[in-house]
Amino acid sequence: MSRFKSMDVEENVGCNLIPMIDIMFLLLLFFMLSADMSQRVTEDIKLPEADMVKEDAKKKEGYETTTVNLVGEGAMDDWHVVILSHHFHDWELLKTELHNLAHQPGEAEEGNAPGTYFSTRAIQLRAAADAPYKHVQRLIQICSKAGFYKIEVVATKPDGKT
Repeated sequence: MSRFKSMDVEENVGCNLIPMIDIMFLLLLFFMLSADMSQRVTEDIKLPEADMVKEDAKKKEGYETTTVNLVGEGAMDDWHVVILSHHFHDWELLKTELHNLAHQPGEAEEGNAPGTYFSTRAIQLRAAADAPYKHVQRLIQICSKAGFYKIEVVATKPDGKT
C-alpha cells in the first residue's frame, strides 16, 4: 500500500455562466452610453459654399438657438421644413409652430415697443445648396413675422468648414 492516497479526479465538468453574464451587462452598458439617443437637430444636407466669411464680432452669447432645416429634392413643391426631427410640409402649420416657439414664456426681448414683439431666441437657418430661393425667402419672412429677428443663415466656409 502506498502512503499517499491518489487524488480523485472529478469527472463533472460544468459551464460557469456568471462571467459571461457580467460581460454581456458590460457590453450592454457600453452600447447604451455610447449610442446617440438625442433628437437630431440637423439634417444631412449639402450646404451652399460661401464666397467669403465675415464673423459677427458683436455676437452675444447666452440666448437659445433653434435650428431650422429646409430640405427637399428637385421639384419645386417637394421642399419642406424640419425642426427637431418634426417635418412640416404645411406652411400654415409651420407658421403656428414658429409663433408658439417665439412666444414662449421668458422669450420676449426687453424693451419691446407697444404692438411689436421680438423674441430673444435665434433661428439658425440651414438650407440645401440647391434649395429654391423663393422657399428660403418665404421661411425668413415667416420667422420674422413670428417674432424672430436673430436669423443666422448657415453655409460652408471656402475651406470646407461650417
